[in-house]
Amino acid sequence: MRFVRWIVALLIAALGTYVVAVVANAQFVMNAHNVPISFGDRLNMTAFDVSNMWLYFVIISVALLLGFLIAMLVKRLLPGLSRAAFPVAGAAAIGATLGLMYLQFQTVPISGARSTLGFLSQVLAGGIGGWIFAKILEGPKASRAAQSE
Repeated sequence: MRFVRWIVALLIAALGTYVVAVVANAQFVMNAHNVPISFGDRLNMTAFDVSNMWLYFVIISVALLLGFLIAMLVKRLLPGLSRAAFPVAGAAAIGATLGLMYLQFQTVPISGARSTLGFLSQVLAGGIGGWIFAKILEGPKASRAAQSE
Protein backbone atom coordinates (compact mmCIF):
# COMPACT_ATOMS: atom_id res chain seq x y z
CA MET A 1 0.00 0.00 0.00
CA ARG A 2 2.88 2.40 0.76
CA PHE A 3 4.31 1.76 -2.70
CA VAL A 4 0.99 2.63 -4.36
CA ARG A 5 0.69 5.79 -2.26
CA TRP A 6 4.26 6.73 -3.23
CA ILE A 7 3.55 6.27 -6.96
CA VAL A 8 0.28 8.20 -6.74
CA ALA A 9 2.07 11.00 -4.85
CA LEU A 10 4.79 11.06 -7.52
CA LEU A 11 2.27 11.31 -10.36
CA ILE A 12 0.23 14.05 -8.67
CA ALA A 13 3.42 15.97 -7.81
CA ALA A 14 4.62 15.62 -11.41
CA LEU A 15 1.25 16.84 -12.69
CA GLY A 16 1.31 19.82 -10.31
CA THR A 17 4.89 20.65 -11.31
CA TYR A 18 3.98 20.29 -14.98
CA VAL A 19 0.99 22.61 -14.82
CA VAL A 20 2.84 25.32 -12.87
CA ALA A 21 5.93 25.00 -15.09
CA VAL A 22 4.02 25.10 -18.37
CA VAL A 23 1.83 28.03 -17.30
CA ALA A 24 4.96 29.96 -16.27
CA ASN A 25 6.71 28.96 -19.50
CA ALA A 26 3.83 30.21 -21.63
CA GLN A 27 3.82 33.58 -19.87
CA PHE A 28 7.59 34.04 -20.26
CA VAL A 29 7.41 33.12 -23.95
CA MET A 30 4.61 35.59 -24.61
CA ASN A 31 6.32 38.35 -22.63
CA ALA A 32 9.58 37.86 -24.54
CA HIS A 33 8.00 39.28 -27.69
CA ASN A 34 7.13 42.64 -26.13
CA VAL A 35 3.80 42.88 -27.92
CA PRO A 36 0.41 43.34 -26.30
CA ILE A 37 -1.45 40.05 -25.98
CA SER A 38 -5.07 39.92 -24.88
CA PHE A 39 -6.09 37.90 -21.84
CA GLY A 40 -8.09 35.56 -24.08
CA ASP A 41 -5.08 34.89 -26.30
CA ARG A 42 -2.88 34.32 -23.23
CA LEU A 43 -5.41 31.88 -21.86
CA ASN A 44 -5.69 30.11 -25.23
CA MET A 45 -1.92 29.74 -25.66
CA THR A 46 -1.49 28.61 -22.06
CA ALA A 47 -4.23 25.98 -22.42
CA PHE A 48 -2.68 24.82 -25.70
CA ASP A 49 0.73 24.42 -24.05
CA VAL A 50 -0.68 22.57 -21.04
CA SER A 51 -2.47 20.13 -23.34
CA ASN A 52 0.44 19.65 -25.77
CA MET A 53 3.73 19.67 -23.87
CA TRP A 54 3.21 16.08 -22.69
CA LEU A 55 6.86 15.16 -23.30
CA TYR A 56 7.84 17.75 -20.69
CA PHE A 57 5.50 15.93 -18.28
CA VAL A 58 7.42 12.70 -18.92
CA ILE A 59 10.75 14.47 -18.34
CA ILE A 60 9.44 16.08 -15.14
CA SER A 61 8.16 12.72 -13.89
CA VAL A 62 11.53 11.03 -14.37
CA ALA A 63 13.40 13.97 -12.84
CA LEU A 64 11.15 14.02 -9.78
CA LEU A 65 11.37 10.23 -9.41
CA LEU A 66 15.16 10.45 -9.22
CA GLY A 67 15.09 13.54 -7.01
CA PHE A 68 12.62 12.04 -4.54
CA LEU A 69 14.56 8.76 -4.32
CA ILE A 70 17.69 10.74 -3.45
CA ALA A 71 15.69 12.81 -0.95
CA MET A 72 14.53 9.65 0.79
CA LEU A 73 18.16 8.64 1.31
CA VAL A 74 19.08 12.12 2.54
CA LYS A 75 16.14 12.08 4.98
CA ARG A 76 17.49 8.89 6.53
CA LEU A 77 20.99 10.30 6.88
CA LEU A 78 19.94 13.80 8.01
CA PRO A 79 16.54 13.58 9.70
CA GLY A 80 16.66 17.26 10.66
CA LEU A 81 16.24 18.15 6.98
CA SER A 82 13.22 15.96 6.50
CA ARG A 83 10.64 18.78 6.20
CA ALA A 84 12.54 20.44 3.36
CA ALA A 85 13.83 17.30 1.67
CA PHE A 86 11.16 16.83 -1.00
CA PRO A 87 10.62 20.50 -1.96
CA VAL A 88 14.40 20.97 -2.25
CA ALA A 89 14.68 17.71 -4.20
CA GLY A 90 11.92 18.75 -6.58
CA ALA A 91 13.51 22.13 -7.21
CA ALA A 92 16.97 20.61 -7.64
CA ALA A 93 15.65 17.90 -9.97
CA ILE A 94 14.09 20.45 -12.32
CA GLY A 95 17.15 22.72 -12.18
CA ALA A 96 19.46 19.81 -12.91
CA THR A 97 17.23 18.61 -15.74
CA LEU A 98 17.25 22.02 -17.40
CA GLY A 99 21.03 22.16 -16.95
CA LEU A 100 21.44 18.74 -18.54
CA MET A 101 19.22 19.82 -21.43
CA TYR A 102 21.50 22.79 -21.97
CA LEU A 103 24.60 20.57 -21.94
CA GLN A 104 23.02 18.21 -24.45
CA PHE A 105 21.42 20.72 -26.84
CA GLN A 106 23.46 23.89 -26.18
CA THR A 107 20.15 25.58 -25.43
CA VAL A 108 17.23 25.02 -23.10
CA PRO A 109 14.37 23.50 -25.12
CA ILE A 110 11.89 24.99 -22.63
CA SER A 111 12.18 28.46 -24.12
CA GLY A 112 10.49 30.21 -21.21
CA ALA A 113 13.34 28.97 -18.98
CA ARG A 114 16.10 30.68 -20.96
CA SER A 115 16.04 33.82 -18.81
CA THR A 116 17.08 33.82 -15.16
CA LEU A 117 13.53 34.46 -13.95
CA GLY A 118 12.14 31.88 -16.36
CA PHE A 119 14.63 29.31 -15.10
CA LEU A 120 13.78 30.15 -11.49
CA SER A 121 10.06 29.79 -12.25
CA GLN A 122 10.69 26.24 -13.45
CA VAL A 123 12.77 25.47 -10.36
CA LEU A 124 9.99 26.91 -8.18
CA ALA A 125 7.51 24.63 -9.97
CA GLY A 126 9.70 21.68 -8.99
CA GLY A 127 9.72 22.89 -5.39
CA ILE A 128 5.93 23.09 -5.43
CA GLY A 129 5.83 19.54 -6.79
CA GLY A 130 8.07 18.41 -3.95
CA TRP A 131 5.78 20.09 -1.44
CA ILE A 132 2.76 18.34 -3.00
CA PHE A 133 4.60 15.02 -2.83
CA ALA A 134 5.46 15.51 0.85
CA LYS A 135 1.88 16.49 1.74
CA ILE A 136 0.44 13.42 0.04
CA LEU A 137 2.94 11.12 1.75
CA GLU A 138 2.11 12.67 5.13
CA GLY A 139 -1.50 11.72 4.61
CA PRO A 140 -4.54 12.81 6.59
CA LYS A 141 -3.16 11.55 9.94
CA ALA A 142 -0.29 14.05 9.97
CA SER A 143 -2.62 16.87 8.90
CA ARG A 144 -5.10 16.12 11.68
CA ALA A 145 -2.33 15.85 14.27
CA ALA A 146 -0.97 19.25 13.25
CA GLN A 147 -4.43 20.85 13.45
CA SER A 148 -5.12 19.48 16.93
CA GLU A 149 -1.94 21.04 18.40
